[in-house]
Amino acid sequence: EATKKAVARLEKLIAEIVKEELERAEREARATRKVSNEAISLTNASFEANRKKFAYPVNGFISQRFGRQKHPVLPKVETYNDGINIQTSEGEKVKAIFLGEVRRVAFIPGIGTSVIINHGEYYTVYAGLREVYVKAGQKVETSQEIGEILVNGEGKSELRFQIRKKIVALNPEDWLRN
Repeated sequence: EATKKAVARLEKLIAEIVKEELERAEREARATRKVSNEAISLTNASFEANRKKFAYPVNGFISQRFGRQKHPVLPKVETYNDGINIQTSEGEKVKAIFLGEVRRVAFIPGIGTSVIINHGEYYTVYAGLREVYVKAGQKVETSQEIGEILVNGEGKSELRFQIRKKIVALNPEDWLRN
């Protein structure tokens, strides 16, 4: 299935980026040991302090939850989601949930463009964008518009959204406000 392959490419990209980030942070920390560690722990603390307070990156409803789920049509098939999918309106603007730095903007066939933002040890992933307003290396503010949602082949506008601590996928519903 094309979507499965596209999701696998997205997961591989995220893993590569996080690995690169950890190596980069390690190099920077060695170069400026004290400043880098203080900056990272400050960012982590403020990200963690906002747990359950983050606004949703788009208006809409959760169309697929985090983790393992039964396939909606095939009874013996399970799917796994490393984040949540949020179905929204066509042309909806996607916003960063927290200040950070754009680490990567990448096009993935079958999913659209993805933006990965670094927040210290945490990363947020916004996949399924048609248009992107940010570039790698750019600092973003909380609620800053980072792009516009894509209408997929099924005619749906759906954001694939993830929160990760290093490489571990976290349930975004535990972090977003209800």
